[in-house]
Amino acid sequence: MEEEEDNKSNKKIILASKSPRRRRILELLKVNFEVIEPIDINEKLLKNPIITVFHNSNLKAQNVYSRVIIDNLNYNNTLIAGFDTVVFFKNRYLGKPEDLSEAIEFLKLLSGKSHLVISGVAVIDSNSGKTIVDSQTTVVKFKVLQHEEIENYLRLEDVTDKAGAYDISGFGGVLIEKINGCFYNVAGLPVFKFINLLKRFNYKVL
Repeated sequence: MEEEEDNKSNKKIILASKSPRRRRILELLKVNFEVIEPIDINEKLLKNPIITVFHNSNLKAQNVYSRVIIDNLNYNNTLIAGFDTVVFFKNRYLGKPEDLSEAIEFLKLLSGKSHLVISGVAVIDSNSGKTIVDSQTTVVKFKVLQHEEIENYLRLEDVTDKAGAYDISGFGGVLIEKINGCFYNVAGLPVFKFINLLKRFNYKVL
C-alpha cells in the first residue's frame, strides 16, 4: 500500500495540450499535473480516424517530451500525456467550424443522427521513453434539431474552437439524445482509457 502511494505521489502528469476542457478534467481527477503546450506541430487528418488520433496524440506527447523533458532534471519521473479528438460522420471529419455558416452546416448534418467521437491518448514515461498509445470511441446521437434551435444554441455558446460545432460539457448537452460510451471522451479526454494507461506505468489515481 505504501509503495502504491509512493508511485502516485512521486510522479507528475504533464498535459501536452492547450485545451481548457482537458485541464478541467484532470483537475476533477485530482492528479498532480502541469500543462506544457506542444508547439510547431503538423497534425494530420488521415483516411482512418483511429490512425489519425493515434498519430496526432503521439505527435503532441513526443513534441513536449523531446522539446522540454529530455535532459531537464526538473522533469524526472513524469508521465507526458497527449490527446487528440475528432468528430467523424459519414467518412467526413467535422473539425472546428471556420464561421457561423459552417457551424450551422455541421449541426444540420448531425441533427437526428449518430456520429463518432474518437480520441487518441499517448503516454510517455520521461525516465525510460516508453510510450503507449490507445484510443476510445463514443457514439453520440443528436436529437432532431429545428433551425431555430440551432441558431439559438449558437447564440448561447461559442463553438469556434469545438470540433463538430458543439460542446457536450457545456450548453451543447441539450442537443444530445443519447451517447454510447465514455462521456468524457466526447469532451476530449477519455478518463477510463487514460486511467488504465496510467496503471500500466504504475501510476494509480485511486
